[in-house]
Amino acid sequence: MREAKRFAVWFVVLAIVVIAGDRIGAFICSRVLLASQFRLSRIYRGGANADILVIGDSRGVHSFYAPAIETLTGRPALNLSCNSMSMPIAEALLADYLDRNAAPRMVIIETTCVVVNRGLVSELRTYAGLSKRLETLYAREHPRAAAAGRLFRLLPYDSEFFLRALMYLRRSDQDWINRNVIAPHLAASPRGRWSPRPHQENLDALGRLVPLLRARGIEVKLVIAPYHRSVMVDMNEITPGVTRSVPGARVMNYADAIEESRYFADGVHMNAEGSEVFLRMLCSDGVLQCHVEKPPQT
Repeated sequence: MREAKRFAVWFVVLAIVVIAGDRIGAFICSRVLLASQFRLSRIYRGGANADILVIGDSRGVHSFYAPAIETLTGRPALNLSCNSMSMPIAEALLADYLDRNAAPRMVIIETTCVVVNRGLVSELRTYAGLSKRLETLYAREHPRAAAAGRLFRLLPYDSEFFLRALMYLRRSDQDWINRNVIAPHLAASPRGRWSPRPHQENLDALGRLVPLLRARGIEVKLVIAPYHRSVMVDMNEITPGVTRSVPGARVMNYADAIEESRYFADGVHMNAEGSEVFLRMLCSDGVLQCHVEKPPQT
């Protein structure tokens, strides 16, 4: 009987220590997360004052180099794109941004993210405690993990996003861009022509997002960034799908606009030099209001 009582006492003490440690550790991690310069942390910390926002998947990351946008336009810019970001996630992030920060003048959406299929959802757990929208998206795909995260509050910080928040704790993540050049054998090996196919839930989210932004007086630009010529891509499915979902929308298609291989890191991603050439092209076409006379020859 005495041993049983001793076991019960130690079990209660252990439970208290585990629960207290979990709560204290989660509180510390949440403070670190909000202090980071990682792009999602900047949304939820509030106080951002970007005039130009960019959002999309990895093609949005590497096609719209925010420091170059600021140099060319003279306006503060923030790239919120992330690898494998689908449109429902972009919708949630931009709605949360507008709830916590000053509205931007312009939002650029790299429109080929309508082909992404929920690739980033599992990482949303890290920010789910800061956003009902992200919590809903995460719990819909991972109900058991979401329930476990509510019980053990340190679990959501076991993620790539939290590691990125630590990486960018003392510096901006807006220099996140490819700087290598596509390998010659890849540049010289064209694949068959193909048409990326959008997912309906992405088109539906875009159809909700664009009117939301326009209702706030925000100019919306739907842009398809360049692909390397070896990819041989066309927009036969994306552009009609987008225009059906967003009546009156104009999709600015630059998929074939740049041919030189030195401006690409691989078949679907530009590098830093290519991003600047592309941005100057957008300036020349009036998509961005810039302090440049003409783009460099490509």
